[in-house]
Amino acid sequence: MRIFRGAVVVVLAQGLVGCGGGSPSAPSVPTQVQQPVVQPTVSQLTGLVMDTANRSVAGAGVEVLSGPQAGTSTTSDSAGKFSLTGIFDGTTRFRVSKEGYAAATQAINVAPAYGVSILFVMEALAAPVNIAGDYTLTFIADSACADQLPSEMRTRTYPATIVPQHPLNRPGNTRFAAMLSGPSFDSYYHMMSIAVAGDYLSFDLSDNYLLEEVADEAYFAIGGVGGGSAGTSGASTISASFQGTFDYCVMKSELEDGSHYNCTPDVAVVHAQCAAKNHRLILTRR
Repeated sequence: MRIFRGAVVVVLAQGLVGCGGGSPSAPSVPTQVQQPVVQPTVSQLTGLVMDTANRSVAGAGVEVLSGPQAGTSTTSDSAGKFSLTGIFDGTTRFRVSKEGYAAATQAINVAPAYGVSILFVMEALAAPVNIAGDYTLTFIADSACADQLPSEMRTRTYPATIVPQHPLNRPGNTRFAAMLSGPSFDSYYHMMSIAVAGDYLSFDLSDNYLLEEVADEAYFAIGGVGGGSAGTSGASTISASFQGTFDYCVMKSELEDGSHYNCTPDVAVVHAQCAAKNHRLILTRR
């Protein structure tokens, strides 16, 4: 009987829990333990400091602002390069500074077990010259090309319109494109990039050369890079050095519009080429 009464008490106790005036208790939820976020790290970092005209910036101070190596610093070399050894993770931020330029800060994205390279683009304190407008663009081959190119291929002149571009993370008036026009130009290969820092201009035809059809099945291409000063007021005539290649080719058949230019022996009837460091580029406002 004692066992029976004990069982009744247990049953009644359980009934009271379910039948009282309050709501049934909610089932307990296991406590979730917040796992710490582990930042992937690297031990070697390299970098490059350039200005908005794509020139290397030597002697720039690079300082680690946060992260495990906070307080570490170094200086960019004559080529604008630097390196740091230590522990770098997603919390690491850097600051680069040099007289004549606005200081810049930047973070890094770190992938485990891989080195990291970081690029700083510094903006000159001097306002970039605005070169937008209509021009006549002339390329003059280095005198060393006299025996390598036909005379009519050693000087080429084109109408050009320079327009601003707005790439991400670049200040205004530091990127332009010279759009060359004329019926002889290929519909794709007719643009030259121009980068600006203060009154200095960098001309870039390293990725996207100019291609002109000078006669039936005859083509002229220019590729390379150059640079020079426009003057703080934006001179009416801008003259710059240009290092690259002038290439003349008469082919067995006409190139299709937009095709990649390649004057190989199997397609060429005539091929003349001159690569030199002292070509000239002249822009004259119209």
